[in-house]
Amino acid sequence: MNTYEECRECNKKMSAFKRNQIKKQRREMTGILIIMVLIFGYLVWQVNRNLEPNVIEAIKPVYIETIQETEQLHSSYNIIGSHREIEGSGYISVGLPEDADGSFKTYMDYKKITDKSSKQWHLQQLAYTDSEGFRKFNDSYLVAVGTYYADEVGKEFRVTLDSGIVFHAMVGDIKQDIHTDANNQYVTMNGNIMEFIVDVDKLDELTKKLGDVSNSGLEGSIIKIEEVVR
Repeated sequence: MNTYEECRECNKKMSAFKRNQIKKQRREMTGILIIMVLIFGYLVWQVNRNLEPNVIEAIKPVYIETIQETEQLHSSYNIIGSHREIEGSGYISVGLPEDADGSFKTYMDYKKITDKSSKQWHLQQLAYTDSEGFRKFNDSYLVAVGTYYADEVGKEFRVTLDSGIVFHAMVGDIKQDIHTDANNQYVTMNGNIMEFIVDVDKLDELTKKLGDVSNSGLEGSIIKIEEVVR
């Protein structure tokens, strides 16, 4: 028969054994949980990695389309100075109308160009307003012309006036054929060949009253229009 002391010692050993077993079980459970978390994290990572290219492809065209217009305009139209030669370019003379001399130079407010999907609008986002109120891109005047001279935005010209003024212009808008003569060179109502795109809020007050930008440093009739050829 075991003595009291022996039973007490036995109970201590049993209690210690149970505690060790519980600790062991806890360690095993902790290890299992850690392994499960790692496996779960790995699976999530794999899923995200597989989805990521598809998500990027889905977003990419929208992003590129938004910025591509302005990127192309910057890279395509690298003009040097309105009153200087355009480096690396040639010039081809284009016809002038017989019944109009372009001495009356009308203007249009650039804020009327509101179609954000158009090249006209994108070009205006790259343009700036000079001290006289003219909208310019790389120092070239932005103008609207008839389809005889251009059928899309971005075409460049060198223009000579009989006053001796020579300047470069870029097409920023196209006149509708219904508003021009049979050859689509000028506006029959006033003989306007080039309509200048401006910021009306910054235009000279007298120029606004006259409706003619000649008063703002562009006096003279048009005697030569030359297309810039690269």
